[in-house]
Amino acid sequence: MKKIVLFVVIVVAILASYSMAFAYKNTILVDGKPFYYNIPDVTIKIDGQNFDTGKTPPLILKDSTLIPVRVISEKGFGAKVEWDDKTKMVTITKGKTVKLTIGSDIALVDGKKVKLIAPARIIEISKEGYTYIPFRFLFETFDYKVEWDEKNYQINTTSPPKIVNIKNFDTNYNNGIFSINITGDNPIKYSQGVIEDTGNIRIYVDIENALWDKGKRDLEINKKSLLNAVIAQNQTKPIPKVRVVIYLKDMLPYGIVQSQDKTRLTISFDVGTSYVTGISFTKEGEYDKVIINADAEHFNTQRIGDNKIVVDISDAVLKMPDGNKAGQIPVEGSVITAIRYSQYNNDTVRVVADTTVKADYSVKILDKNIIMLVLKSQPNEMPLIYIDPGHGGSDPGAIGVGGLRESDVVLGIALKLNSLLTKDGFRTMMSRDSDVFVDLVTRSQEANNAGADVFISIHTNAFGTPTPKGTEIWYYPNGYKGDMRDNKTFAQIVYNNLMKEINTVDRGLKEGPNLSVLNKTKMPAILIETAFITNPDDADLLQDDAFQWKVAQGIYNGIVEYFKKLKEGSISTTVSNSVYDTNNANSNP
Repeated sequence: MKKIVLFVVIVVAILASYSMAFAYKNTILVDGKPFYYNIPDVTIKIDGQNFDTGKTPPLILKDSTLIPVRVISEKGFGAKVEWDDKTKMVTITKGKTVKLTIGSDIALVDGKKVKLIAPARIIEISKEGYTYIPFRFLFETFDYKVEWDEKNYQINTTSPPKIVNIKNFDTNYNNGIFSINITGDNPIKYSQGVIEDTGNIRIYVDIENALWDKGKRDLEINKKSLLNAVIAQNQTKPIPKVRVVIYLKDMLPYGIVQSQDKTRLTISFDVGTSYVTGISFTKEGEYDKVIINADAEHFNTQRIGDNKIVVDISDAVLKMPDGNKAGQIPVEGSVITAIRYSQYNNDTVRVVADTTVKADYSVKILDKNIIMLVLKSQPNEMPLIYIDPGHGGSDPGAIGVGGLRESDVVLGIALKLNSLLTKDGFRTMMSRDSDVFVDLVTRSQEANNAGADVFISIHTNAFGTPTPKGTEIWYYPNGYKGDMRDNKTFAQIVYNNLMKEINTVDRGLKEGPNLSVLNKTKMPAILIETAFITNPDDADLLQDDAFQWKVAQGIYNGIVEYFKKLKEGSISTTVSNSVYDTNNANSNP
């Protein structure tokens, strides 16, 4: 009896297996001809889940596995499917456009021809006609990964990763940790790497299948060795990629973590915290000298009105002997009457020197101290001009016609300008006087800390084609974000004088609120694009020594006229108290 039962069970199992293996039997019409179909059932799995094609099953004909276009396109991909009975054409639209013509083995994908292993055809099932095409073409065209399981007659597919729209790119600082945050609307998949050059370290993070629609964005950081972070769309095809690059002077400890839902990526750097442990005053010859005991690397200075010189020490905590978070030191200097200090915000210590009159000053770091020297302004003292030849060293700038380097051209012009100014008694500073790399933050900081009267950055322009040519000057928009400098007047005066000296195309003035050397400087500042290094005519001029002297002469003439008008009172200027801080610069201290 047991043997009989076992035999019946085995027979039932075999029959069940047989019925499953040959589940689909039917007479169908293929290209209008009857065909008795009796082949093992083909199943489709998308991301591990069975996909039901209803009354239009996948079919195997002449060693080709065919699938129904409409049900898979509409239900599987969420695509739009249209049928043109006149042309016998099927159009599938979702991100890309696919056109298939019945009887043809050529498909059009976004207008490009793609050959199919078998033609698109009408297959009639239960007196209804349906369009069928090779399975691999349809899935792979819409970026699905496809595998054919021959043993089980199964199509295994994996849907493409979801596109991540990067929604936010920002930074924050807390207790010595500086973080760069990237937020998307879907889980972020990324890879990372480090590129090290002398004095120029770049950490990059590539985000796959990602889109950033706000153009290139550059966040200035300037904390310890951290310089800035840039985000941009690195590529759009074949797979969209967003790249974030973080620039450093020296390597810092860092880590990358994701939120639990993987939609937020945080790159954190241990920049540490500096401490201000003491402030003292002394007289040194004709100078008033303020000594700030601080192991800081970065500070910003500004003059507010005629009677305040401010030093803001970033990434710093006030740790005075008395434990107070604010205080004042009365002094009797030649110019300084009091020194006030406070924990201005969570990561900034502010020191203010009150003066009886407008004073000249310089601030520098020396032996783990910040030294401020203050001197009463001399009535006949010549203005201090900060000259900034762009790029340099490992950053050659634009490469133009015949391999001409921007960094070489602008250095030549800057040295000539410096010669003209110093001969006339102007005081000058240069961001570089040789082919060396200087980061953007250092350029504006040096000018600010020296109390420069104007800032002039010299560049050459470039474009992807050789057609554009000419000269233009960029300035920070007057009044933008509360900035009080009259940069436009300075730009216009220099531009008028420059164009009198050189015979180039007049491209006029441009507003550049996102240019670091304009938005981080405190004094009137301009950036001069002397000519296009990528245009053959302009490039010939730029490498001509006589033309470089003309450029230098035009800028010099503009500087002379600008300060002449200031002295006459026909124009006025002021430094900005709004570029570094959004806080009230006049608050105490």
